[in-house]
Amino acid sequence: MATVYSSVSMDAHVAAAAKARLQRSATHFDDVAAIVYEQNRGWTPVAVAELHHLAQIDDLSVSLVDETGRAILRMPPSAPVQDGASASAPVASGGLTIGDVTVGQANGRLLTAEEVQLGQQLNRMHLVAGLTSAAIAFAIGLYLALTLSRPLRRIRTGAEAIGAGDLDVRVKETGDDEISAVARALNGLAETLQREEELRKESVADLAHELRTPVMGLLARVEAAQDGVFDDEAANLAAMRDEALRLTRLLDDLSALADAQRPGLLLSGEPVDLSAVAAGPAEALAQGFADKGIAFTTDLHSAVVAGDRKRLEQVVVNLLTNDLRYTDAGGRVSLDVRRVGDDAVLEVADSGVGIPPEDLPHVFTRFWRGEKSRSRATGGAGIGLSIVQELVRAHGGRVAVVSTVGHGSVFRVVIPCHDNVNRVMY
Repeated sequence: MATVYSSVSMDAHVAAAAKARLQRSATHFDDVAAIVYEQNRGWTPVAVAELHHLAQIDDLSVSLVDETGRAILRMPPSAPVQDGASASAPVASGGLTIGDVTVGQANGRLLTAEEVQLGQQLNRMHLVAGLTSAAIAFAIGLYLALTLSRPLRRIRTGAEAIGAGDLDVRVKETGDDEISAVARALNGLAETLQREEELRKESVADLAHELRTPVMGLLARVEAAQDGVFDDEAANLAAMRDEALRLTRLLDDLSALADAQRPGLLLSGEPVDLSAVAAGPAEALAQGFADKGIAFTTDLHSAVVAGDRKRLEQVVVNLLTNDLRYTDAGGRVSLDVRRVGDDAVLEVADSGVGIPPEDLPHVFTRFWRGEKSRSRATGGAGIGLSIVQELVRAHGGRVAVVSTVGHGSVFRVVIPCHDNVNRVMY
């Protein structure tokens, strides 16, 4: 564009300069014609011959007429002149106009041969300069494009590797702020997927162990019964029943977890008093706490929520069962329900050994257990608190735990009250 603009502008400026040159030639020739006229006392043949000679020297096309319009000089006689390729000036002598002169190039054109050649040379130079500039601009643009797209290519390659299952891949966080932010987000996704994959493998291993233990126990007792090793068939059957019940509880927990992860299929959304819901499991488990030597207290106040009674009972049962399993004899467990502002709050507190800070982020992760040997000894599968979290979320609430090693733990469930269910949920 710059080359085209400069070429067009140059042509216009050259034409203007040529017209100015012709006008100067016309003015100069009329001055000379006036002098020749005065020296020869008119348009004599000698005067005309002198003017003819001067026009030839300057390679001009000249048309001279007197004041009446009579042609005095026309050279060459029939040279065609392009429009705009001539200039005129009056010839004056003694204050009177004695004629009029029109001057052009001998070739009838505006530009001389030299000017035409110069214009062609300049056009070629402009063309070369334009092509050179385009080539340089293309090279610079290609370099910038490759430089700017290199981080994007790395991100794409990393994303493809992650999509193919290589979760150890990390993308170098280089480039501008936006590109480095995308790289960080991709690396964070890879780390999350890696943690989820590790958790999945651990969960599968734990689940396999939990299933294998009762199954192997049953198989061993069946084989022993077939071999006639047991004399007390009733005791053997009772032990087999215990193993079968343990397996049934595990399958029930897995089924409950699967249901809890489909909240839209399990909630009735009816007004339910959370204190009345909590009273049932508290009464049912009170004897279990007493048998273990654990002081169990309740402080229940009305707090109506919109939810499913059976699922909320399951939340309370899982929390109380968790404390019953992991609180030693002589300890304390309390169950409180109250309304705080627009929320119903349920708290289950114990005086157990507490949870280490590094374990707190994982307590609601399915199949995760801080003390696996103790968990298996007490029959836990590590999914009870996961079920609690999913069910509470299904009710638009949240659950959290606060724990201090050596002083116990407090599990706190917060659910919006029935008269506030349309506000922004947690």
